[in-house]
Formats: sequence, C-alpha cells, structure tokens
Amino acid sequence: MSKVLILYDTRTGNTGRMARAVAEGAKSVQGVKAVLKRAGEGGGELADADGIILGSPTHNTKPSRAMKRLLSGLSEVPLKGKVGAAFGSYGWSGEAAGIIARALRDQGVRAIGEALRVRRTPGTSDLARCRDLGRVVAESVATVTSTL
Repeated sequence: MSKVLILYDTRTGNTGRMARAVAEGAKSVQGVKAVLKRAGEGGGELADADGIILGSPTHNTKPSRAMKRLLSGLSEVPLKGKVGAAFGSYGWSGEAAGIIARALRDQGVRAIGEALRVRRTPGTSDLARCRDLGRVVAESVATVTSTL
C-alpha cells in the first residue's frame, strides 16, 4: 500500500483545517494510506512515504518555526523521485506555502501544481481545493507505485 504523509503546523487552526481536508482527499484514493501528523511529530516518517504534503501558516513572511525545523532537515532524507505538494494559510502575505514547495523541489520531490494558499479561515470552496490536492497527490502516488 502506498503512503502519503501530510505534515503541518498550525497556530490559529486554519492550516489544521486545511490539513484535515488534504488528508480526506488522500484517503479517498484506493490503495493509499494517508497519515496526518503535526510537523514536529512526523519528520521521521519522510523516508518511508511515497508522497509528502507539507503545510504551514505564514509567520512574518516565513513558515512556522516547527516547519522551518522540518525543512532544514530535508537534505538528510532521501526524497528524490517522491511526489509532493505544499499548502498554507496566511493573514497578510502568504509566502510559506511557496517556500515549502521550493524546498521540496530542491530535494528532488516532484511537486504537484502550485502551492495552495488560503487567506485566513478556509471556506467551503477552499476546503474542496484542499481535498482535491490530497486526492491528486494520492492518485499520482498510486499510479507510480502500480507501474513498478
């Protein structure tokens, strides 16, 4: 069974809502196990995941501290060839999701689409986009692993 790991950090709960919706989308794909954890808890599972989706709110134009710590250790994990994506919520500027997506690409992760950004509290259509993101990454992982 393929595994998609969703790691996130949240401050006000907005990115957490997004993360749960991303996980719902990933879980909807047959043959894929979706694992949802906080950034500080799941970094050790990165090497075992076929797909990686990272999310963080933007704090002062950057990802949260917990996500920055996770990103700083990415070079120590064999990620080349994995599928991934990034998402995040923001109040003012929203750079965190793009920073995360760039960090994934720099480690050889095939990032799916643009980083998903939501301003403030995610609404119904935002959560639908989050579910779509999780589903698309999971479908990509399922397709890759079924051809091996």
